[in-house]
Amino acid sequence: MAIWAAAERFGQDLRYAGRGMWKTAAFTIVAVISLALGISGNTAIFTFVNAALLKPLPYRQGERIVAVMQSSPQGELSTLVHPRTFLHWHENSHSVAALSIAQQISVNTQGVDGPEEVPAVWAPADLFRVFGVNAALGRVFTEEEARSGSAFVAVLDHSYWRSRFGGDAAILGKSIRTGDSMATVIGVLPAGFQMPGSHVSLYLPLPLDPAKPEAVGSRAFECYGLLRPGITLAQAQAELAVIANQFSRQNPVDEGWSTRVVTLRDYLVRDSRRILFLLLAIVAIVLLIACANVAGLLVARGHSRRAELALRCALGASRSRLMQQLLVESLALSMMGGALGLALGILASRSLVFLAKDVVAFGQMNAVSIDGRVLSFTLILSVLTALFFGFIPAWKASRLDLQTSIKGQGHAGVASTVHNQFRSALVIGEVALSVVLLVGAGLLLRTFTHLLDVRLGFQPEHVLTMRTMILGEPDHRAHVMESMLQRVETIPGVRSAGLIQFLPLAGWRNRGPFHFIDKPLPVKAEDMQSDVSTVSRGYFDSMGIPLLKGRAFDQTDRMDTPRVALVNESFVKRFLQGENPIGQQIVGDWADPKNTEIIGVVGDIRHNGLTSAPQPTVFLAESQVPGYITYLLARTIVDDPMQVASAIRHELQGVAPTQPFADVQPMGQYVRAALERPRLYTALLSTFASLALVLAAVGLYGLIAYIVRVRTHEIGIRMALGADQSAVLRLILGQTARRVGIGMLLGLVLAVPATRSIGSLLYGIRASDPLTFVAVATVLALAAFVAVYVPVRRASKIDPMLALRYE
Repeated sequence: MAIWAAAERFGQDLRYAGRGMWKTAAFTIVAVISLALGISGNTAIFTFVNAALLKPLPYRQGERIVAVMQSSPQGELSTLVHPRTFLHWHENSHSVAALSIAQQISVNTQGVDGPEEVPAVWAPADLFRVFGVNAALGRVFTEEEARSGSAFVAVLDHSYWRSRFGGDAAILGKSIRTGDSMATVIGVLPAGFQMPGSHVSLYLPLPLDPAKPEAVGSRAFECYGLLRPGITLAQAQAELAVIANQFSRQNPVDEGWSTRVVTLRDYLVRDSRRILFLLLAIVAIVLLIACANVAGLLVARGHSRRAELALRCALGASRSRLMQQLLVESLALSMMGGALGLALGILASRSLVFLAKDVVAFGQMNAVSIDGRVLSFTLILSVLTALFFGFIPAWKASRLDLQTSIKGQGHAGVASTVHNQFRSALVIGEVALSVVLLVGAGLLLRTFTHLLDVRLGFQPEHVLTMRTMILGEPDHRAHVMESMLQRVETIPGVRSAGLIQFLPLAGWRNRGPFHFIDKPLPVKAEDMQSDVSTVSRGYFDSMGIPLLKGRAFDQTDRMDTPRVALVNESFVKRFLQGENPIGQQIVGDWADPKNTEIIGVVGDIRHNGLTSAPQPTVFLAESQVPGYITYLLARTIVDDPMQVASAIRHELQGVAPTQPFADVQPMGQYVRAALERPRLYTALLSTFASLALVLAAVGLYGLIAYIVRVRTHEIGIRMALGADQSAVLRLILGQTARRVGIGMLLGLVLAVPATRSIGSLLYGIRASDPLTFVAVATVLALAAFVAVYVPVRRASKIDPMLALRYE
């Protein structure tokens, strides 16, 4: 019976709350929209947090899957390992039930409309054991098939099997083209399985020979493992660290490198974890400001309902019963705000997925969706906000003085003062929190403008790029590359052409130790390391990179001529101070190490990112050390380089008719892509900061309007006794300025430690930049003035006679 009675009282309070909200529609709309804006941001960001950190990984034993990474002697964390290192781990580790390396590559195959490039994975058979997947059709390849390198077989991804082969089960046993070879399809993986990080169409066996592991490549493989039951992450870390330390003493390839084991989830999230929590903190601040606004509205509403509430108490309602009713009203408001916030949050999360899909990745972007966990989060958040913004106003309203409240509102000066102080505290808090967000947004905005002014060292305008993979023996690859250049250079509209293994700003780099011939060897190999890039003749001219000394590569640099190289300014400054670099001989731990003569010096470029300083770099001739992956660049004389794309494709098909060419786009697109992440962060924080500023301004407007209403009688007396409009303006504006000033000062103090959390996102500016702090203070002062202008103006126009009759 007690439960039934409580439910009946709750229903009565809910119906009463609904009638009250209907009667005060303006109040309800403002409160619901304020809450919805705060809750929607939290819902949208939590949807990402849920997908990245809370949803179970889509693998059979996902909690036991780990990634093994290495750190260079300089402390730089690398996600890639060397095949020789992997084999030593594989042979000596007892903490893992399965261990595999994998390399994501592009494979040339025959599509419906001709040659096409598809994403593939090169891995041993243990890869399927690590991820606990078996073929849904046919089988996966065996360790013997992979190790021998003689069995050309392939396993298809389920979605690729459906889209390319129409889900035909008869594909088993048939051959498909994989580069220059034909592979027999032996299996199809189940629907829904996906390798971490990206979509894969083909799985190919890695012919890893323990006697010659470097034959399949160098430090270019991801490493995944499956922990044995009962083995902890710390135990696996300790064991592999010991194994790696023993191996590094015997093999220079791992000298000075350390090993780190992390969970697969941590590996997928990486640096996105900090950004997600930072965004969650930001939207939480916005929600706090929204709650403060609604709390202020409820205080004002409670002040206007003093007589009603006092009468209910006089008729027998207990203070606890009165407080329950007011909390139910708060809950009703919060539920309405939560429902609207959920709808807005769904739209916002979908928009963020669209905007961030090429910017922020954590391995489960496809899992960003509204589920039961997100719905529960929004529901709990709505209840908590109701308690947060509703408790104190309800408690204050339930503590009113019955006699003075029933006699009339005009004698409740003390209560009005208390309410005024409470609302002032809320507004000060809103202003302070808004300042913190505005300072962060200002710093990111200034960072973005600095990035726009970064000197790239090359000229991306009028340059077209496209990527391909050339297989075969080195002589064959070199011949194909030279033929491609000759064909492209003859196209009308093309000024010059060149090739490079990895484009600037594309996210890839090669690095390794080297030393000078006829000079003492470095004490430590890591003391002399350089980036290395393989480029063709015409590359520097096509990219607009200045030749500062010596000569560039030309057609005389061939496989049968002495090895030559160019270096950049940073290389000369670091390793050849005061010496002439031309003619110096070096040899590096690069592909097919040979004595190499430096023949020229070129300008520095931003190869590894806009915020990364140029690194010492050695440029090898692609005609002498041809790679597999290569990017073609063509500098055009037309404004839009895409206009010559079809002509270039046509000429290239004449050289390599089975070669697909992918990622056809202007070089400027890579520059824009490098700006996408800072642009997204700036836009997000600026949006939330602007929302916080608007909510704070609304709160300030509500406070001043409330003060003017409750002090109408006092203002009338002042004006009747001779005070003019300017005196009234100074009175109200002075009180406003004090509140805003306190909030602004508090916010600036809090912003100093708070902005340290975004220090790694800043470039060319300090977190304590004084110009940003001054600009934020100015913007907030202007917003405050606009917010209070209407109520202050209204106060100065009060008719003394009407004011004296007020209430």
